[in-house]
Amino acid sequence: MNNLHGLLYPASYLRRDTMLRLNQVFSKLTLLLPTENFTSLSPISNTCSMEIEANVPIPLEDRLGWFTETVNNWKSWAKEMGLGEKIPASTLLSATKGEEESLQGILKKLRGDEVSDPLLDAQIFLQLSLDLDRRNDEVQTELDRMTIHEDKLKSILQDPLEITGSSDGFQKLYSPTIKPLLRAKERLRAWALLWQKYTDPEPWPIGESLALKDLIDKSYEALQPREAPAEILDLVLPLDPDIRPGKSDKLINGLESLVQATSNTTIKNFSKNSEIQKLATKLSQSWDNTNSNQAHGPRLYLTLYPKRTWNEIFLKAAGLKPEPETPSAHEYIGWSFFLC
Repeated sequence: MNNLHGLLYPASYLRRDTMLRLNQVFSKLTLLLPTENFTSLSPISNTCSMEIEANVPIPLEDRLGWFTETVNNWKSWAKEMGLGEKIPASTLLSATKGEEESLQGILKKLRGDEVSDPLLDAQIFLQLSLDLDRRNDEVQTELDRMTIHEDKLKSILQDPLEITGSSDGFQKLYSPTIKPLLRAKERLRAWALLWQKYTDPEPWPIGESLALKDLIDKSYEALQPREAPAEILDLVLPLDPDIRPGKSDKLINGLESLVQATSNTTIKNFSKNSEIQKLATKLSQSWDNTNSNQAHGPRLYLTLYPKRTWNEIFLKAAGLKPEPETPSAHEYIGWSFFLC
């Protein structure tokens, strides 16, 4: 049974390029949403074989209408400020210091005299981020359609004797890297507040973009000076998203075994556990042999953080203090996948 189940962070919207890449490996993906409004969840199409699950750790219930009105009020405010057709969320997410009011100031105006609620602020910020990601994704999809249409016209007018590279289409339509998210650190903090209310321990964490990975790595290095994260897996995905090497039984079983061994490794026995490295080496060799002739797309990393738990590392990166935990004899090492 395929149990390759990931939890994407810190985005709540599944961008098309991210979807295509995760679909090359994973069978199921969970997204944490800021509200129970599921409209336009992600660019799902018949090219995606993953099961997409939406989870709302902090449902608004009877406050959903009020929340939607609050977000719409913010957008109206942005339009009145002369933003025209620009996406209000983009102004918030990319605002330069001193040029626009802070998020806290805007929320205070919208709330009136209500007391600030960190969870509510996080939900509003993530909803605006989701709207921005969705709009940008729609624009990129339209640009891709224009590229395809342009190539078809060129092929009609082209000299039959002229030879062109067979991979030109892939090079134009698909990027070899995952684009970073705007305001990744602020998103991570807001997303972490939702994550703290999330109760399902099953999915494997998947960080989105190299910039996010750098942020997590630096939080580990701050907690564990003179230590470096352990990069045990670096899988180069084929540029053609229709090639899905992670769907083969051999690679599925190899990845499941590796993650199981990693998940069962405690901080105390990590240095003695050579099984992880053996499984990682075997999986990497199988992967490289399977994809040796493919043009290179984004990379999927599996990174371990010895001597620290995932809870410590993740909340440090988000700028949040971990809640006091009961000392456990089995503190498991932190780890995460990263799509970069």
